[in-house]
Amino acid sequence: MKIKGYSFKCESPFFVYCKKHYCPCCGQPLIRKKVSKIVHSDSDEAKNYDFDIADNIVKGYAKFNHIEFFCSVCKKQYTVKEIKENDAFIQHRK
Repeated sequence: MKIKGYSFKCESPFFVYCKKHYCPCCGQPLIRKKVSKIVHSDSDEAKNYDFDIADNIVKGYAKFNHIEFFCSVCKKQYTVKEIKENDAFIQHRK
């Protein structure tokens, strides 16, 4: 399997890298974790990914990377969207 394209997407970089984040379940600090997925452009799963990388449409396998948060205490993993929604919920309750 030869990978023909790479993509790294960081949703809300300031939120991800400049703020401290805590687990919604146990309150422990979260760890940033790079998550990777290899997808073929002809697979059913490809419709969920953008194969237009650097102004080129990739045919074949492409590796997609993004950041998620991980709690080392309760072993749960959260997307950036989930942590943003949790932070907004906490701010709303204050």
